[in-house]
Amino acid sequence: MNVRRRRVWATNLVVVSLLGIGFNAISTAGPAGASGGGTLNVGFTAGIPQLNPALVTFSVEETLFPLLWDGLTMWNSKGKIAPDLATSWSSSAHNQTWTFNLRSGVKFSNGVAVTSADVVSSFNYYLNPSTPFQDNTGLSVIKSVTANGANSVVIQLKDPNASFPDAVTPVKVIDMAALSTIDTNPIGTGPFIVQSFVPNSTLTLVHNPNYWGSPASVSQINFTTEPDATAGYTALTAGTLQVMGQVPDSELTGAKANSSLKIVAPANPGSYLTWETDTKAGPFKNVKARQALAYAINAKAVLSEAYFGAGKVSTEADPLSTTNPFYDGKLTKYTYNLKKAKALFAEAGIHKGATFTWWTTSAYPEWTTAGQILQASLANIGIHLKIVSNDVSTWAAKFYPAGKSYPGLIIPNFQSVSGDPVFAMTFYAPGRCECNFNSSAIAAAYKTAVGSTNTSVQSKNWDSIQKILNQEVPTETPLQIATDSIVSSTVSGVWEESGNQLHLEAAVIKG
Repeated sequence: MNVRRRRVWATNLVVVSLLGIGFNAISTAGPAGASGGGTLNVGFTAGIPQLNPALVTFSVEETLFPLLWDGLTMWNSKGKIAPDLATSWSSSAHNQTWTFNLRSGVKFSNGVAVTSADVVSSFNYYLNPSTPFQDNTGLSVIKSVTANGANSVVIQLKDPNASFPDAVTPVKVIDMAALSTIDTNPIGTGPFIVQSFVPNSTLTLVHNPNYWGSPASVSQINFTTEPDATAGYTALTAGTLQVMGQVPDSELTGAKANSSLKIVAPANPGSYLTWETDTKAGPFKNVKARQALAYAINAKAVLSEAYFGAGKVSTEADPLSTTNPFYDGKLTKYTYNLKKAKALFAEAGIHKGATFTWWTTSAYPEWTTAGQILQASLANIGIHLKIVSNDVSTWAAKFYPAGKSYPGLIIPNFQSVSGDPVFAMTFYAPGRCECNFNSSAIAAAYKTAVGSTNTSVQSKNWDSIQKILNQEVPTETPLQIATDSIVSSTVSGVWEESGNQLHLEAAVIKG
């Protein structure tokens, strides 16, 4: 699914010690002492179906992370790892034992003090195989999590991991005693609490009276689900909304020309399209069918007509962009070539008259346009592409979580990550990709790369993974993209991570 996001280069995270740095120096909340600063109205086309941070399905849900929850570490607006509930951390010489020192005086929103035992129980919940946590590959290296007194937690890893403080950012500390009511009354440690919630419709947040940090500037945040991007943009220009998250590129042109609006984009975009097929069933079980599909993609037309030029063509089935320092420039380029596509389809037993299905959602109109472009290309070689549009929930249920069979379907999706291979490649870890692709060679190379701080070792193993992805084509990756948001000029402090997670905790309404 499209909820990947990470920020920092592994080579910069060998040992971190931040003792003596108070959180308020880098706080993402509003100005110290600020409160009662009005109501912020936020719209998304994708609804918020539930409130458990461990069960996130859609990227819109991640907007709630810094509002309702805290983890041991977090990412700040400069793309740097920063203290959250942990004020400092350090590792053993081989990056296999990590110690996190906890902030004192933190309470849950129900007034109960947070201790190291709560951190341990939260980690155990995320690590439980029955918890469908999407980022579980990043935590699979954990051997044990133990309390070291009331204010320290020690995490023992199975293998060395130089970037582990980043891997724990998605783990939020929750009150496990209140897990049964998490969708109606989630108990966290963030600056807001839930006042009301109607799944996939509305959500209202108000100040958490027991928040340990400085109060947020805005006193209330209202989330609404917009029927489509056009309706959201109309509400924005009318003043009904002040923020519209994850806006299709088709709506950005008007925003650029409107002085009352501004576009919020990641400083270093790291997202890429993934057109997923089931590599374990149906025609796309055959690697030649996947390679044929890659040659049938008119990526330049998709970029121009579906994304209005906001992105970069990618032809190597590689999640890394050509500007990435670990990019392997010796990969096969699947440039648009219907003759090669037809020949490879034939070798895979797919001939004139065959039918595939483009399984999309109305929440992202650019996906429908991309499907129409692919439909026209495939028609030129005698293959029919049926386009089926669904609501977001129906779209996701067909292929998510990984392990479902969907032969003959081509599913547009996108991954929100940083450019760091540690996180761009985690989507292809065994059992992670909804394409059902598993490679022990990728798993071994990934383990070696993550455990090393040697750039040459990292580069060699990232190259190995890129070569496998390039030849096996578990997903088509036609574009490197960014998904921007639009904000009223009366609002400041809103920002996006490289993986497009929208941050509202520091929002300030002017006047």
